[in-house]
Amino acid sequence: MAKSLAITILLAVLVSGVGHIYLGVIKRGIIILIVGIAIWIIVPWFVPFPLSWVIGAGYWIWQIVDVYMLYKKMKFGQTQTTDFRK
Repeated sequence: MAKSLAITILLAVLVSGVGHIYLGVIKRGIIILIVGIAIWIIVPWFVPFPLSWVIGAGYWIWQIVDVYMLYKKMKFGQTQTTDFRK
């Protein structure tokens, strides 16, 4: 595997879902990207300020942890992630 963990995490920190796309899990990355954008745009309309940021930050942290776990699975050859490839 020629993918870098540092680049994967950096991309996930900058934009939700891009770390997944970098790893080659394109469908999953696009879904995470779209949901992340929707959360930051739509949730503030329905949820008051402090809680809306908690929801957005929680989702952002979750996707970073998810991309890290996905990287570790791919690094050790576990192929359970093939459902979300291209």
